[in-house]
Amino acid sequence: MATDDNISNSLNRIEKLVHQKKSQPLTNLQRLVLKECLQAYRKTYEEIAAENNYSGKYIQQRVAPDLWYLLSEIVGVKVTKSNCRTVLFGYLERMGDRPAKSSTSSQPAHSSQVNKQTCVSTAKKEPIQQGASLEFPTGSVPIGSPYYIQREPYESHCYQLISQTGALIRIKGPRQIGKTSLMTRIVSQAKDYPAVVLNFQQTEQNILTDLDRLLRWVCANITRQLKLPQALGEFWDDDIGSKMSCTVYLEEYILGEIDTPIVLVFEESSQLFEHNAVAKDFFSMLRAWHEYTKHDEEWQKLRLILVQSTENYIQLDTNQSPFNVGFEVSLTSFSGDQVATLAEQCGFSLDQSHLTQLMSLLAGHPYLIRLAFYHLANDGISWEELLYAASTDEGIFKHHLQRHLRHLKQHPPLTSAFQDVLSQDEPIRIGQEEAFKLESMGLVVLTGNKVCVSCDLYRTYFSEHLLKATDAGSAD
Repeated sequence: MATDDNISNSLNRIEKLVHQKKSQPLTNLQRLVLKECLQAYRKTYEEIAAENNYSGKYIQQRVAPDLWYLLSEIVGVKVTKSNCRTVLFGYLERMGDRPAKSSTSSQPAHSSQVNKQTCVSTAKKEPIQQGASLEFPTGSVPIGSPYYIQREPYESHCYQLISQTGALIRIKGPRQIGKTSLMTRIVSQAKDYPAVVLNFQQTEQNILTDLDRLLRWVCANITRQLKLPQALGEFWDDDIGSKMSCTVYLEEYILGEIDTPIVLVFEESSQLFEHNAVAKDFFSMLRAWHEYTKHDEEWQKLRLILVQSTENYIQLDTNQSPFNVGFEVSLTSFSGDQVATLAEQCGFSLDQSHLTQLMSLLAGHPYLIRLAFYHLANDGISWEELLYAASTDEGIFKHHLQRHLRHLKQHPPLTSAFQDVLSQDEPIRIGQEEAFKLESMGLVVLTGNKVCVSCDLYRTYFSEHLLKATDAGSAD
């Protein structure tokens, strides 16, 4: 933790940099705001203003924006109240005792001189050299890959559970968080049982909107993957309805033909949330199947795994709730220790300052972390270059960011709520439904009954694309 002496020393060094690069000093008020924001506990602008007899509005709308803009130009990375401690301490640590070079450019002040040795420590192993190869992080992490990071205690619990009668495991989380990677390992653990994996992303839209066609699709694909003769015609009965026909088919034909337990996986099952009536009937049928496993010997052969992308929760009707039966595995981002482990597996050994920067930028998002390591290793980009372009439409995270932006623009109430969150540096209260859906997308985190932006990448990018767009519209 930084002491008062450390903060005072850092302030002096920052002032020196400002003077060298911009030929101007920090104002007394800028220095005061910066000093408070470098503390481990950051006061709000209102608290700073009240303690020093200034207007909170003046500090928030005039002094602070000018200060962060000035410092961003100097260090070449977006500086905000929420990340200034991490960014500035990391920058000063990298600079060491070297004199700062004079520059008035808004580009990174020393990006061309920084290579991978800048963003890693060589104490444990050499950094990956330019031209070395890491696999591109697309899809699930294959079994046996060194890039899979354990998510204990989930693995051990699920491995035990899948061998028990009546097992129902729900794996949920935003896209690219590691759901399929965990699912494949659970299925692999149950290697003595036949497994059927049905992915609703492979289902045509006209099937997803028709319950009868959907359940026939489910039965036909279970039969095909188990290499059994198709027998839908013998069991499908319009008089008892699609749900009962599907249930009878599974009980009397599939479970009746298989002597061992069977693992049935529904992947991307949350695709159905877009079709409320179909989703209600489908999930009520699964709930009934789960109840049967508690007392029926034939049904006790069935093991169910549901994989749900919580980003699809934005399609949920206000009065509808997700399927909440069985054991829930709610995957979140990696911890700092898990990121450090992944870095070592990729050939990096991050020092604490760069690990802190990476966690502040990406909050441990598994896919984004792996994408960053891939480009650092394969493309020869520097740490400074990665950080500088991260939140732009030219950076390596652009597709991830643009997908979220499209989804937000399709749901104006969510956009409005997220704009409110972005406009504040401190956690705030928003509508319960909006908070639930924004958290399901991974854009915010809950702190009690309030929410805040989950990482600096999202704050910087969406402030640029949502807040500025709003300001421009207001000006018009």
